Amino acid sequence: MQKLLKLVLVTVFTLGLISFNTVDAEASIKVMWGKTELKEGQIGKITIINSTELVKLESNASLSTVRMLKSGEEFRVYSYKSQHGGLYGVGGGSFVKKDNKAKYETPSKAKLGQLEEAIKNLAPVVTAPTTPKVEAGLEVVKGAPSSFKNCTALKQYYPNGVMKGHPAYASKHDRDKDGWACEPY
Repeated sequence: MQKLLKLVLVTVFTLGLISFNTVDAEASIKVMWGKTELKEGQIGKITIINSTELVKLESNASLSTVRMLKSGEEFRVYSYKSQHGGLYGVGGGSFVKKDNKAKYETPSKAKLGQLEEAIKNLAPVVTAPTTPKVEAGLEVVKGAPSSFKNCTALKQYYPNGVMKGHPAYASKHDRDKDGWACEPY
């Protein structure tokens, strides 16, 4: 009896590992572009040619250095600002100056197609909403005030912040002036 019980437990455990590894393999589908993974929302990438600065755009529109970037490093680009001769937004409110020290590239149509296919294969099936789709960051919480003293108060209603155009958006809450107030990072 004990041998049978052990056999059943070993079989269940083995099947559990097999199914876990299968799910894990499916969840790890990546579309690589050079040294970096291509992500949804990414508009391009920069490759550092010569050492250059990673900078933050301060509220007074000046730049402050975060750290030095080394030749050969690659970064995803999510936005572009025309200030200071051009700034590539690499996420987290950080930027790289547009100059000959960094090479900017956009993904090919083939890479974008691979990313779209990977996202489609990994995305959960969602039924169509019964209300019109509202752009993230613009949804309005019923009964929420339209102005807030600070981000702590705003996040009680909008934990991920709000984007420009939302009734609760105020430039005083947008530290990095990227059009998103009280973002979580």
